[in-house]
Amino acid sequence: MNRKEQEFEQVSKKRLTNNVTKKFNTTTIGSLAIFEEFFGELWGHGIPYKDLTEDELYFRKKWSEARTKVLDLGNSNLRGFQSEISQYTLTWNKYVTHFYIKGDRDND
Repeated sequence: MNRKEQEFEQVSKKRLTNNVTKKFNTTTIGSLAIFEEFFGELWGHGIPYKDLTEDELYFRKKWSEARTKVLDLGNSNLRGFQSEISQYTLTWNKYVTHFYIKGDRDND
């Protein structure tokens, strides 16, 4: 494999890693945001900490612990993916367009 092919292989791997990382982070953070939207009233989401009730303080602490565990698990799995992808040889097929000639016997 020549130098240009090796560079393209590294660029391809980096591109895949970046795209998967973005999608993975969007999924993780988006999921947490959905929980906040539907259940945030339990822990006074959007209310200053000093104005929370005793129940809201309790649930805020639980939410904070759960959120931390979800983010830690996500980050751990993302690092696992990054380690795994480093063991593969791959290249990006870019955007491929095939043109077929009407009437060509191979394309009938």
